[in-house]
Amino acid sequence: MKTSLKHFLAAVCVLPFTSLIHAQDAAPSAESITRGQTVYMQVCFACHQPTGLGLPGMFPPLASSDWVAAKKPDRIIRMVLHGFTGPITLNGKPFASPAPLMPPQGAALSDTQIADVLTYVRNSFGNKASVVTADEVKAIREAEKARTAMWTEAEISKIPTE
Repeated sequence: MKTSLKHFLAAVCVLPFTSLIHAQDAAPSAESITRGQTVYMQVCFACHQPTGLGLPGMFPPLASSDWVAAKKPDRIIRMVLHGFTGPITLNGKPFASPAPLMPPQGAALSDTQIADVLTYVRNSFGNKASVVTADEVKAIREAEKARTAMWTEAEISKIPTE
């Protein structure tokens, strides 16, 4: 076989699969998941429970959550950074709690810790979503640095998820 034909066949047969390899690069790393699980078990599990099912009528579930699995993680990054208060609609159903739903964690957790814990949550408890990067968290932290109040559903629903 001539060299040019070999190169052509390699390009036709191999190059289409390189995009699949790059798509797999977007999968969460085992290290990120492990770090995220550690943060979850230190900070989140008391309310959201080790199973991600939360406590009915008190703390919302993260398991199979439309908020958690949104295409873009911008809303949940903001929720972790600044907290969330008031009723919320989860998977199309109202969820009300007598206490603030989510205390702010932005002062306690680094960008990497928030990225890791959200990557863990977005890929656990029946959820399957993209990784969250420290750069995404950093950008939102910077964009919202003047914010001092917890988010409400009415406010945060204006943030695009697509």
